[in-house]
Amino acid sequence: MKGLELRDIHLPEAGLWWPPAPGWWALITLILLLAAGLLWLDRRRRRSPLARLSMGELEHIRRAYRGGLDERATVSAVARLLRRTLISYRGRARHAAATGESWLTELEQLAPRHGFSAAHLQLLAHDRYQATFECDVDSLLQACENWIRHLPRGQGNVSV
Repeated sequence: MKGLELRDIHLPEAGLWWPPAPGWWALITLILLLAAGLLWLDRRRRRSPLARLSMGELEHIRRAYRGGLDERATVSAVARLLRRTLISYRGRARHAAATGESWLTELEQLAPRHGFSAAHLQLLAHDRYQATFECDVDSLLQACENWIRHLPRGQGNVSV
């Protein structure tokens, strides 16, 4: 046995950096989910405080309607909410006195393509003043919610 030569110690080959171990995949996934969550929170935070207040008032109107408020009072409350929101976004001087078609035009310009049907606009501008009128209040409330959700971000003056 004296004549046997021993081989030198062999070190393992250096590991490749790709593909990473499962722990690295989990860490990368966690970082991406965290970044997406932070972006979502930032977008939510930047949403206009006026839009949040208007949405809260609309929910109050919706609950009152479901609680027994009549159609005429509900449509009037929606019209007041829309007028206050428009004035807060665009300014009192020019838009407070807008009525009829000019008021409807201003509503449509503030959130174009995301608002009201022709029947809703007719109801808000003219029909609610008639002795009798036909309306689908639920669709009007849904259209109003859609309009508020698409208001421009970062604009509007909230005054308490």
